[in-house]
Amino acid sequence: MMRYISEAINFEVIRWFALRAKAAYDQEAQIKAVFPDTIRVSIVPGTDVQYFLEFDPKAGEQIISIRGTDNLQNFKQDAEYIPSKNKQLHIYVHSGFDADTYKVYLDILPFLRKELRVKLTGHSLGAAISTLLMIYLHADGFDIARSINFGQPKLTNKEGVNRYEFLPLTRVVDENDVVPLLPPVTLLDSLHGLYEHLGDEIILLEGPYYAYLEQHDAERKSVWSFWENIGEESVSEHYMANYIKNLDSKLADALPVPYAQRETYINKQAE
Repeated sequence: MMRYISEAINFEVIRWFALRAKAAYDQEAQIKAVFPDTIRVSIVPGTDVQYFLEFDPKAGEQIISIRGTDNLQNFKQDAEYIPSKNKQLHIYVHSGFDADTYKVYLDILPFLRKELRVKLTGHSLGAAISTLLMIYLHADGFDIARSINFGQPKLTNKEGVNRYEFLPLTRVVDENDVVPLLPPVTLLDSLHGLYEHLGDEIILLEGPYYAYLEQHDAERKSVWSFWENIGEESVSEHYMANYIKNLDSKLADALPVPYAQRETYINKQAE
């Protein structure tokens, strides 16, 4: 099958998704005040995952926005799970992400409408769940619209990517965010293959600059010392506030640069 190629990159559209990915961390009253078409906000039992569901019948859409964990220690534990075979999806997936996704799937399914297209978004752990939930809903026959995630870790291997590469997913990552490179390479990868990313990738650089990849370059930086050096400051680039700030700088003028030259455009404004 042909890999899904992103439509013309529109940072207003990307920001539309980003505002929802950020709002998924808020309380129910705050979410409904900003997004009045929200029909459900749920913290899924047995998880640290919250999502909210909007209906837009005029546009023929339902939008699912999923938060990540706000606890870095929990994320570390989640990221260290090994892959396992999902017999329903027929691929190896990150077992920790999949366990949470299946609970979200069971929680949200009774509220979805089959006649509406599904858009999904999420950040961090929520982005991984969003992608897996997209696959579950596709398998159920839902029409999946273009979806955009932020700071997503990897969740399957090459076999899984090849099986579902047709799905309309774009991942947005900050060049300095190491979380999209997780889980790191381990000896366990020899059993089922390296973790790889599904979907195309927009890499946010300083100011108006960005790079675009049809396929993620898993070797673009090392993450071996990530957990040893983790702290609020060292992962500030991972938070949604940073993503939205970075997107805002591209609304008036967004300039693509070759991936191989991207380092020229990191911290350019500070020089």
